[in-house]
Amino acid sequence: MSAATAEMLRLAIGQSSGPAEIDRLSALVWEQWGAKRLCDDEAQSLADLAQERRGKRASPVGTPLPSARLLSRFKPRRRPCSPDRQAARDRRRDLGGAGNMPAAIRRAFTEGQRAALTIIAGEVKHHGQCDLPIDRIAALAGCGRTTVQNAVHEARRLGLIKVTGRPQRGRKNLTNLVVIVSAEWLAWLKRGPAAHRPIGSKTSTHSPKIVTPTKNTGRRTDPIKGSSPSSNRDPGGAVAGLRKEKGAGVASIGRSWR
Repeated sequence: MSAATAEMLRLAIGQSSGPAEIDRLSALVWEQWGAKRLCDDEAQSLADLAQERRGKRASPVGTPLPSARLLSRFKPRRRPCSPDRQAARDRRRDLGGAGNMPAAIRRAFTEGQRAALTIIAGEVKHHGQCDLPIDRIAALAGCGRTTVQNAVHEARRLGLIKVTGRPQRGRKNLTNLVVIVSAEWLAWLKRGPAAHRPIGSKTSTHSPKIVTPTKNTGRRTDPIKGSSPSSNRDPGGAVAGLRKEKGAGVASIGRSWR
């Protein structure tokens, strides 16, 4: 009885067509062993056969498995890299210490995150919202893409900003819209200097005087008559002739009234 049962199970395992059937036959082997219909050696031999059969049904070594990544019609994103690391570092330090947010908010972020939020605050100050892509913000702030994402996530978690996504069906999504909802931060921006602008001494708001290259700046004019001093000192010429004609006319009018 034990030999017949073992032979029947051995044939069934050898002809199994899938992992599910092999698992069912393995369970049946130990069930028969528990019912005293198989001895220990027969049960172990059948279990080894089932395990060997399961290994043959698995994918062979070296065969590439299908990728779990979903196919996309868009090209993979290229990791941005700053062409000048020193300039990016200086820009990040300048913007991170620009003081475009209250001290209580500044303490919650790192230098790179503050630089990214300074760019966002500047867009909000001038345009009411920020719709720049993450890579553009990272380039302006002199930091990495992940730093910008961490800054936005932390600011949103603290209730400082609001992020609105703009998905598009069948097309690449539009950039997110970021607005500042913190009343303290908005008041700080309103009375503070313009964000993400060059930092330094104040410059004059008056436009410089444009001088024509062909104009003779060395010639001085009379402040009253608008003529040059040389023409006033010259007794002859057109000006002297006009004076003589004017004097003769006045003299003739005086004689007619006498």
